Amino acid sequence: MSHTSTDLACEYIKALEGGATGDALARFFAPDVVISEMPNRIAAGGSESNLAKALQAAERGQQLFKLQKYDIVNILGEGDKVALEINWLGITAIDFQNLPGNSEIRNHVAVFLYFRNGRIARQRHYDCFEPW
Repeated sequence: MSHTSTDLACEYIKALEGGATGDALARFFAPDVVISEMPNRIAAGGSESNLAKALQAAERGQQLFKLQKYDIVNILGEGDKVALEINWLGITAIDFQNLPGNSEIRNHVAVFLYFRNGRIARQRHYDCFEPW
Protein backbone atom coordinates (compact mmCIF):
# COMPACT_ATOMS: atom_id res chain seq x y z
CA MET A 1 0.00 0.00 0.00
CA SER A 2 1.39 3.35 -1.05
CA HIS A 3 1.35 6.28 1.38
CA THR A 4 0.61 9.78 0.17
CA SER A 5 2.70 12.71 1.34
CA THR A 6 -0.28 13.75 3.50
CA ASP A 7 -0.32 10.32 5.15
CA LEU A 8 3.42 10.53 5.76
CA ALA A 9 3.07 14.04 7.24
CA CYS A 10 0.45 12.77 9.69
CA GLU A 11 2.67 9.82 10.66
CA TYR A 12 5.55 12.25 11.22
CA ILE A 13 3.49 14.51 13.50
CA LYS A 14 2.24 11.47 15.43
CA ALA A 15 5.85 10.32 15.87
CA LEU A 16 6.84 13.76 17.18
CA GLU A 17 3.96 13.69 19.63
CA GLY A 18 5.01 10.21 20.76
CA GLY A 19 8.51 11.47 21.54
CA ALA A 20 10.33 9.80 18.64
CA THR A 21 14.09 10.33 18.58
CA GLY A 22 17.04 8.71 16.82
CA ASP A 23 16.24 6.24 14.05
CA ALA A 24 12.51 6.36 14.84
CA LEU A 25 12.55 10.04 13.83
CA ALA A 26 15.32 9.93 11.21
CA ARG A 27 13.26 7.55 9.04
CA PHE A 28 11.01 10.47 8.05
CA PHE A 29 13.85 12.58 6.61
CA ALA A 30 16.00 12.54 3.52
CA PRO A 31 19.68 12.42 4.57
CA ASP A 32 20.21 15.95 3.19
CA VAL A 33 17.10 17.48 4.77
CA VAL A 34 17.07 21.21 5.46
CA ILE A 35 14.84 22.40 8.32
CA SER A 36 14.20 26.13 8.60
CA GLU A 37 12.67 27.68 11.71
CA MET A 38 11.46 31.21 11.17
CA PRO A 39 12.22 33.78 13.92
CA ASN A 40 10.10 33.37 17.04
CA ARG A 41 10.13 33.87 20.80
CA ILE A 42 12.50 30.97 21.45
CA ALA A 43 14.71 31.35 18.37
CA ALA A 44 14.81 35.11 17.84
CA GLY A 45 17.04 34.83 14.80
CA GLY A 46 15.39 31.69 13.46
CA SER A 47 17.54 28.69 12.63
CA GLU A 48 18.48 26.23 9.95
CA SER A 49 19.17 22.59 10.74
CA ASN A 50 20.33 19.45 9.03
CA LEU A 51 19.39 15.92 10.07
CA ALA A 52 21.99 15.67 12.84
CA LYS A 53 20.89 18.96 14.42
CA ALA A 54 17.21 17.97 14.14
CA LEU A 55 17.86 14.71 15.95
CA GLN A 56 19.80 16.54 18.68
CA ALA A 57 16.91 19.01 19.05
CA ALA A 58 14.47 16.11 19.46
CA GLU A 59 16.62 14.71 22.28
CA ARG A 60 16.72 18.13 23.99
CA GLY A 61 12.94 18.40 23.58
CA GLN A 62 12.51 15.13 25.46
CA GLN A 63 14.52 16.59 28.36
CA LEU A 64 12.67 19.91 28.33
CA PHE A 65 9.10 18.64 27.93
CA LYS A 66 7.39 15.82 29.76
CA LEU A 67 4.44 16.05 27.36
CA GLN A 68 3.98 17.42 23.88
CA LYS A 69 0.57 17.40 22.19
CA TYR A 70 0.13 18.17 18.48
CA ASP A 71 -3.40 18.91 17.27
CA ILE A 72 -3.58 19.14 13.47
CA VAL A 73 -6.16 21.84 12.71
CA ASN A 74 -5.74 21.84 8.91
CA ILE A 75 -3.73 19.84 6.42
CA LEU A 76 -3.40 20.49 2.72
CA GLY A 77 -1.44 18.30 0.37
CA GLU A 78 -0.63 18.48 -3.29
CA GLY A 79 1.79 15.94 -4.68
CA ASP A 80 5.02 16.14 -2.70
CA LYS A 81 4.03 19.29 -0.77
CA VAL A 82 2.09 19.35 2.50
CA ALA A 83 1.04 22.32 4.63
CA LEU A 84 -0.11 21.80 8.21
CA GLU A 85 -1.69 24.12 10.75
CA ILE A 86 -1.02 22.76 14.22
CA ASN A 87 -1.92 23.76 17.76
CA TRP A 88 0.88 22.56 20.02
CA LEU A 89 0.96 22.21 23.79
CA GLY A 90 4.10 21.45 25.75
CA ILE A 91 4.30 20.75 29.48
CA THR A 92 7.76 21.59 30.79
CA ALA A 93 9.69 18.92 32.66
CA ILE A 94 12.18 21.44 34.04
CA ASP A 95 12.40 25.19 34.57
CA PHE A 96 12.47 27.00 31.23
CA GLN A 97 13.10 30.74 30.81
CA ASN A 98 10.80 32.34 33.42
CA LEU A 99 8.58 29.25 33.77
CA PRO A 100 8.86 26.63 36.50
CA GLY A 101 8.70 22.95 35.63
CA ASN A 102 5.19 21.60 34.94
CA SER A 103 4.18 24.79 33.08
CA GLU A 104 2.19 24.90 29.84
CA ILE A 105 3.53 26.48 26.68
CA ARG A 106 1.14 26.85 23.74
CA ASN A 107 2.11 27.45 20.16
CA HIS A 108 0.23 27.87 16.89
CA VAL A 109 2.37 26.50 14.08
CA ALA A 110 2.36 26.48 10.30
CA VAL A 111 4.58 23.73 8.87
CA PHE A 112 5.46 23.29 5.23
CA LEU A 113 6.90 19.93 4.21
CA TYR A 114 8.46 19.05 0.86
CA PHE A 115 8.89 15.34 0.22
CA ARG A 116 11.34 13.54 -2.06
CA ASN A 117 11.06 9.78 -2.51
CA GLY A 118 8.71 9.48 0.46
CA ARG A 119 10.92 11.42 2.89
CA ILE A 120 10.98 15.01 4.07
CA ALA A 121 13.62 16.86 2.07
CA ARG A 122 12.74 20.34 3.32
CA GLN A 123 10.74 21.61 6.30
CA ARG A 124 9.92 25.20 7.07
CA HIS A 125 7.93 26.18 10.14
CA TYR A 126 6.51 29.34 11.60
CA ASP A 127 5.82 29.40 15.35
CA CYS A 128 3.43 31.77 17.12
CA PHE A 129 3.89 31.18 20.85
CA GLU A 130 1.21 32.39 23.22
CA PRO A 131 2.52 34.75 25.90
CA TRP A 132 3.99 33.28 29.08
